[in-house]
Amino acid sequence: MYDRIPLITSHLRRFARAMYILASLVFVSSVYPAVGATDAGELSGTEEALDVGLLIFDPGIPTDESTHSKLGIFPRIRNAEAKYMPVILRGVLMNTGHWGAVRVLPEALESSELLVTGTILHSDGQRLALQIKARDASGALWLDKAYVGTTDPSDYPVRVPGDPFLDVYQQIASDLLSARRQKSPKEVSQLREIALLLYARGLAPEVFASYLTRTPQDEIALVRLPAEGDPMIARVDRLRNQEYLFIDTVDEQYARLSEEMAPTYNLWRQYSAEQALYREEYKERVSSRGSQGRRGSFAALDQTYNAYKWSKIHVQDLDELALGFNNEVDPTVMEVSGTVFRLSGSLDAQYTEWRDILQRIFALETGLAPAS
Repeated sequence: MYDRIPLITSHLRRFARAMYILASLVFVSSVYPAVGATDAGELSGTEEALDVGLLIFDPGIPTDESTHSKLGIFPRIRNAEAKYMPVILRGVLMNTGHWGAVRVLPEALESSELLVTGTILHSDGQRLALQIKARDASGALWLDKAYVGTTDPSDYPVRVPGDPFLDVYQQIASDLLSARRQKSPKEVSQLREIALLLYARGLAPEVFASYLTRTPQDEIALVRLPAEGDPMIARVDRLRNQEYLFIDTVDEQYARLSEEMAPTYNLWRQYSAEQALYREEYKERVSSRGSQGRRGSFAALDQTYNAYKWSKIHVQDLDELALGFNNEVDPTVMEVSGTVFRLSGSLDAQYTEWRDILQRIFALETGLAPAS
């Protein structure tokens, strides 16, 4: 009988995952609720929508490996969360209808019209803490705030699409929108122009450096704009769109990997939350009883053990999925100026290679030396 336990466990694991997916399909209409419309109103038709870059989060893993177990950190899972969470935030921001293109970036793009970065301070099924910063193309700080969310048993099982900490992402989106509403149409238009010229300066510093200046507040301001119809800036804009095309391709992969990871990840978070709740209840029982008091009941101990056992099972499954999220990346085929390029390796490596290709193409077309 005992030699059949691994097989039974495997079947139970598959059954639980199948039930989770089936339940999520029933509630597929529960798309991310829109946020911000009641707080700040819709953008008017005359206002420009800023594009948003969401940099992959800092996983917040301590360098001291001896602390990982005590803090409940599984490095592979945390690294996968650092990619998974921006995808959730991207969905919330896009669903508001208040922004232009919202892209998850494998590397920081300094010429982003609005760049959002995050650090995972704490993450388990019971509590999520994120430190979020947002800066616009001028370098002005829009947001620097810690966001904390907690769950209760009613948040599980998780409906897909959705997240047990959806209120955290909605609050981030609401705060970003509030900051956006403080900008005049002219300021937003200038931010878009600064972002393009920053990208141009990265390609050809000797040509575009004089268009921008740094203020005493250490922010970037416009000095002048290129002439209308300037062929050089037209090339810059075309290459930037080619870079965005690659990032959009990366976004599709992140979204697909997130969908594959979500069922097991959310089950793991559910068991993790239950385990944390049992630990808290056990501590309360210990602190409330006398030195000769009755110890925890067998049923309570058995429940705690079962939660621990299932949590471990799903850690193993999730660890495998997280490894895939971090490493299994499809080759990307891109075309520019009539030439097809095939990029391989990690997304970071592909992105670096693609940016280098675009810089070399720009140098060939303009006769300028590639930017170092």
